[in-house]
Amino acid sequence: MPELPEVELVRRSLEKEVEGAAIEAVAFSDFVKKGHATSRKTIVKQELDAFSRNVEGATISKVGRRGKYLYFIMEKTGGIFHMISHLGMSGAFFVTDSIDGITDSNYRKHWQVAFRLQDGRTLSYCDIRRFGEMLTIGRMADFPPFNRMAVEYTHPDSLPDFIDRVRAPANRKKAIKAVIMDSTVIPGVGNIYASEALFASGILPTRKAGNVSAKRLMALHKAIAEVFDLSIESGGSTISDYRGVSGEKGSMQDRFHIYQKKSCSSCGGPVKTKTIATRNTFYCTKCQR
Repeated sequence: MPELPEVELVRRSLEKEVEGAAIEAVAFSDFVKKGHATSRKTIVKQELDAFSRNVEGATISKVGRRGKYLYFIMEKTGGIFHMISHLGMSGAFFVTDSIDGITDSNYRKHWQVAFRLQDGRTLSYCDIRRFGEMLTIGRMADFPPFNRMAVEYTHPDSLPDFIDRVRAPANRKKAIKAVIMDSTVIPGVGNIYASEALFASGILPTRKAGNVSAKRLMALHKAIAEVFDLSIESGGSTISDYRGVSGEKGSMQDRFHIYQKKSCSSCGGPVKTKTIATRNTFYCTKCQR
């Protein structure tokens, strides 16, 4: 699943490519249409006619990010609204002359929503595993996940907020890895960067959150920020599905220290694995405690 760095990279690319662009028409794949015909609301989490009416004729004035979500601020006669998008496990946006211009054949085959822009280009949302979500809302406050989410890691109050939320009574007995993957504690941390940040800060992912000192929580917050920044600098992690807007792959996977490793990059000892919060976790019992 794309985590904060990958979503931020998509946001930056879309900012350059489509901010100021007007949407002429929207098309849906047969998979999306069949899902809606059976009341599943596949990908688009509202009626397709309502979604089309909202976005057609609208101008994309800003592309933003909140945690792992992208949001598009849309301007249209009558006011401003927002389109929210979550990339799920394998979602990706591409800006090309047409759907046929998507160079990755697997993504091209699995296009789900295509926005025809007035300048002749196409903004395509493709999703191989089809767990992504998209919908339009009037105000950001109308989207509950944003209301529950903690502040971004770059926010001046992120560190004290992070410590307070980790130490909340509901989290004290949970594994620290499960806690930091909760967007109400810190947004955007998924399985990969949780393992990497915990390794960098020397904390066992199985340790109860209530048993992690304030000093070590400060080190963990710093490690999360540094791992995020390094990943953004590296173009994100491409392990299987992630692609940038132009189809580019990231290289952060070449800088992993613990995730999917057989031996520890620090001591050379064997890397242990354990399922935490339904995800496979990688750690070193010698370097982490």
